[in-house]
Amino acid sequence: MTSDDALVPVLPERFFVLHRADGDSVRSVMTRALTPHRSTPLAESLDYTASVAVAELGPLSLVYAQHFGTEIDTRFTAEVDYYDINLAVSGWNHVSSGDQQVTLDHRAAAILSPSMRAAMHLSDEYAQLHLRIERFALEAQLERMLGRRIVEPLTFSMRMDLERPAVRSWVNTLGLLVRDLELPDGLSSGESGAAAWSDFLTSGLLLAQPHNYTEQLARGESARRIPARLRRVTQLIDEASHEELGLDRLAEAAGIAPRSLQRDFQVHLGVSPRVYVERVRLARARTELVAGAGRTVAEIAYGQGFVHLPRFAASYQELYGETPSQTLKGLRNRGRASPFD
Repeated sequence: MTSDDALVPVLPERFFVLHRADGDSVRSVMTRALTPHRSTPLAESLDYTASVAVAELGPLSLVYAQHFGTEIDTRFTAEVDYYDINLAVSGWNHVSSGDQQVTLDHRAAAILSPSMRAAMHLSDEYAQLHLRIERFALEAQLERMLGRRIVEPLTFSMRMDLERPAVRSWVNTLGLLVRDLELPDGLSSGESGAAAWSDFLTSGLLLAQPHNYTEQLARGESARRIPARLRRVTQLIDEASHEELGLDRLAEAAGIAPRSLQRDFQVHLGVSPRVYVERVRLARARTELVAGAGRTVAEIAYGQGFVHLPRFAASYQELYGETPSQTLKGLRNRGRASPFD
């Protein structure tokens, strides 16, 4: 299916769920593994066939696909709610999203961030490998590397330059994971090994591919660089985000004047204290919504300190690209349906 000099090898045979299947079967599996979409074969009166393989490792999923018979136009019918790294194994794929465009081949890959919706034009016999990373895993890794909570969604530059040494090294690591999957007792065969692969690939991606937190990582921003007075305040917010946390209370915890605290937040965290408190509450609410546990949206919102439900819903949707109810009802993380079912 691919040449020896491909960027990454094909997934092992045991992960294939379809072999030269019809277009409808392929769309069904790819929709469940990735994103709802429509695919249109470009050769007149000609459908297509494809082979698909899927490997799931905790918050990571590897999805390999190759189609035969025609070029294809594909359009997402929903926004992605995860991070999707898409590499061309053979052939080419022209990807566009908004005003961003990139042609996937041996020189470039693409990464879609949550809330993006893409259109693709795939060459005949195009083979691709997707690495799906769940949003919670990548954002949690970024917070560990920064030593603090993030207050804006993590968004990558869509084009991945495969000729950049750091990106190339990261892709080589992904290839090592695919080869490890060939081994019955490889590192990826156990739960702790899968977690190790996840940590390595997520941290490496954050260092290799530009995103809206790249400069902060490059400056080595961590909890040690944030003033102790500000760390006291962020710790209070983390521990008591559901309580009343007005500017005066936060300034008292810092031991400085309210105006000085506002300046600290803007200089070191890039937002006001009010926005920081809201983002922490929203993040906590999202964690509970994903978990479900039989609670309603209103119960979760009120439990996190939100007193105005419509305002909570609007802020949540603006930040995460979906309503709280959609998160609560959706198939996410461990609850996501397997394409094998």
